[in-house]
Amino acid sequence: MRRRLGFITVGSMVLAALTVAQPPAQAGATAAAGSATVAEARATIQGRPSTDADTAARLSIAYWTPERMRAARPAPMPDGVDAPDGEAADRPGRIGAPRDVAAPAAPRSSAATLNTAAAVSGHGTQAVNASPGVGRVFFTHNNENFFCSGGTINNPQANMVSTAGHCVHPGDGGSVWFDNWVYAPEFTEGKPLHGLWSAKEFTSVEGWVDWGYLWWDFAFVTMHPLDGDRLVHVTGGQGLSVNKSKTLSAMLLGYPAEAPYDGQSQYYAQGNIKAAGVQRVKLKDCPLNHGASGGPFLRAWDNDLRFGYVNSVMSYKFSGNMYGPYFDDDVLDIYTVAKNKQ
Repeated sequence: MRRRLGFITVGSMVLAALTVAQPPAQAGATAAAGSATVAEARATIQGRPSTDADTAARLSIAYWTPERMRAARPAPMPDGVDAPDGEAADRPGRIGAPRDVAAPAAPRSSAATLNTAAAVSGHGTQAVNASPGVGRVFFTHNNENFFCSGGTINNPQANMVSTAGHCVHPGDGGSVWFDNWVYAPEFTEGKPLHGLWSAKEFTSVEGWVDWGYLWWDFAFVTMHPLDGDRLVHVTGGQGLSVNKSKTLSAMLLGYPAEAPYDGQSQYYAQGNIKAAGVQRVKLKDCPLNHGASGGPFLRAWDNDLRFGYVNSVMSYKFSGNMYGPYFDDDVLDIYTVAKNKQ
């Protein structure tokens, strides 16, 4: 079985003696050897390791001109199916007690001005405030510029972004992570309202990096300070939940760029998510599309605070439904590795 992205072919190993029919996740079970192992890499800018914050900011701003940001293409989502072979054996699930491992935090800066996300959704129209804790991600791969979405996480170092695995690495087993990776929180009308923040280090999982398994399609990115400030202090940050119900109300925020969307501001979709496969969730009839990859599934969304708890990230669409990996103790392990990185 293969998962194909527009810029790379992602191989998925078919595990022997398995059928498409999949048993329910078992609490306390462990993933197949290797897949749950952390995968890490230092970010690069113009092919060079991203070392100090001032140099990273200078090089990132020099590269990501307004023209390059406008010309960047939405990252292609992986192809997906509802129940791929091998999921039950590779990620049967480690579902512990439901936990909020990080709480939402408001920005310390008054610069995080209130904006309103465009009222476009497959689930009706309402006033939804844009979150300064959601932004557009830019990166380079094979000399082409792409963009995804991401969410700021309130971690101890105040420097974390959550996104999809396919927004940091092609998932082909190779060693090349995406170059020139920056985050523009609350990107609005084509402008980075709170500056361009440069990636320092990527933290994902071998199940995505080596095999491109959709149920592992998530990553955490720690960011350099900008002008001496830390990301969460400027924009605020989402909380993070694990082991929550697979059937709850969620707000999805991101930067879709295919009609009727333009990718220039935040858009939302809201509804009740459902369990999918073994360790994934989905929002049915979700209108968001390419460019929204990596944007958060937010539970307990507070429209006044403009934050919630990241409970998954947008991975791919299939039959009109938006899928994301289920956040359980496997995800908590990766977050724990990343959360204290300077």
